[in-house]
Amino acid sequence: MKTLISILIVFVIFLGTSCDKENKTNVLLILVDTVRADHLSCYGYERNTTPFIDSLAASGTIAELCQGQASWTLPTMTTILSGVTPVVHGAGRTATGFHGIPAEVPWLPLSFHRSGYRTSAFFNVMFMNEDFGFHRGFQHFDCQGVASGNSLRKAGPTVDDFITWLDSGDQSDPFFAAVHFYDPHIPYRAPEPFRSLYTDTDYVGEYGDEWGESVAEMMAINSGEVVPSQADIQNLIDLYDGELSYMDSEIGRLLSELRARGLAQNTLIVIVGDHGEEFLEHNGIEHGRTLYEETTHVPLILAGPGFSGGRVISQSVGQLDIAVTIASAAGVEFPAHEPAVSLTDAIEPARSIPASGVLWRSEGDLVSIVSNNSKIIWSVEEDSFESYDLANDPMELEIIEPAISLIEAAEFYWATPPLGEAPLVDYSETASRELRNLGYIR
Repeated sequence: MKTLISILIVFVIFLGTSCDKENKTNVLLILVDTVRADHLSCYGYERNTTPFIDSLAASGTIAELCQGQASWTLPTMTTILSGVTPVVHGAGRTATGFHGIPAEVPWLPLSFHRSGYRTSAFFNVMFMNEDFGFHRGFQHFDCQGVASGNSLRKAGPTVDDFITWLDSGDQSDPFFAAVHFYDPHIPYRAPEPFRSLYTDTDYVGEYGDEWGESVAEMMAINSGEVVPSQADIQNLIDLYDGELSYMDSEIGRLLSELRARGLAQNTLIVIVGDHGEEFLEHNGIEHGRTLYEETTHVPLILAGPGFSGGRVISQSVGQLDIAVTIASAAGVEFPAHEPAVSLTDAIEPARSIPASGVLWRSEGDLVSIVSNNSKIIWSVEEDSFESYDLANDPMELEIIEPAISLIEAAEFYWATPPLGEAPLVDYSETASRELRNLGYIR
C-alpha cells in the first residue's frame, strides 16, 4: 500500500511539473543592431524593406515611439536586458575607459534561468561578451563578436545556430533565447541578391560595401574634414536597406522554423533595435555621437501571448520597458525600476523617456528627454539645451524654447544614483583575446 501511495505521489508531482512546463510562455528576444525605425516599412518607409517583420507587427503590437536609451550598443543592450537606464547601470564608455555591467544590476536572463527556463544567447559583437557581463543567466552563451568591421557570423548562420540549440533540448521545456543580428552595422555588406537590391548600377564612387571598415574614414566625415556627395550617401543608404532586407528574410526563416515545430503560438516574440544610424541628417555618419532621432528612435514589436490583434502603442516608450514587460507577460518575477513600466498595463500619455551615453563625442556627455512629441537634448558640460517639437519638426532642424519640465526631468535623470560600480574592462585585452580565439593573432 505504501508503495502504491509513493508511486501516486511521484506521478502527481511529475504531472504537475509537466503541466507547469507546458503552460509557461517561451520568449524569443530578437535584438536588431543599428536599425532605425524609419527604415522599416511597417514604420512607413517608402521601400518594402521588412515584409516579415511587418507581418509580425500586423498580427502583434507595434510601439510607434520607442526611444533607445543611448546611441550605441553597450549601454542600450544593457538597458534592454536589465530594465534600468544608463546612469543606473553604468555600462558604457567614460573618460576612464569602457565599463561593464555591475553585479547589482537586475538581469532578465538570470530571472528566467532561476524560473526553470532553458536560456541561450547568440550575440555577434564584442561589447556583448563575457568581459562586459552579458553571459549571466545564459546556460548556452555564444558570442562571436569581433573588435572591428562586420561580425564574422551573418544572420543566416546565426539562425542556424539558434535552431541547432533549440533542437538539442526537450522542446517541452520553456525557453528564453536572445538572438542578435549585427548585419545592418557598417560596413554594409549583405550577401547577394540583397547587396544589389536597391543600389544604382551607375554609381561609381568610393562609398561602397568596403567603405567604413576604418574608423578614421568615419571620423573624417564627422569632423567636417570630408563631405561626401548626396550620391555617396544615397549609395550607403541603398546598401544599408539591403542589409535590412537580408536580416528580415532570415528573421522570417527563424519564425517559420518556430511555426514548423509548433512553438510559435506559445512564444512571446520581441523585436527591438539597440540604436539607429546617421546619414548626414546632422552632419555625421554612423552612430554613437549624438542623441538625435535617427540614432535613438528604434523599432519595438511584440507578438504572441498578450500581444495580438494589431495593437498600436502611440505613447512614448523606451527600451527600459522591455525587461519588465517580458517578465510580466511570462509570469516571471523581476524588479521594476522607475521609470520602467510594463507595456501590458496602461501607459501614461506624457511619460518622460530619458537617454544618455555617447561613444565618439569629445565635448562631453549628452542627456535627452522625450515626452511624446516634445524633446530636449542637454549638453551637460557645456550646460546648453536644444529643444524640438517632433510632431512638426521630426528631423530636429528648428530649435525652440525648452520646456522647464523637460529641463528638470533631464537634471533629475542625470542625478539618479547608480545601482553599483560599473567594472572597468580592458578593451585592448578583450579585443586581443577575441582575435586570438579566432586564430588571427598568436
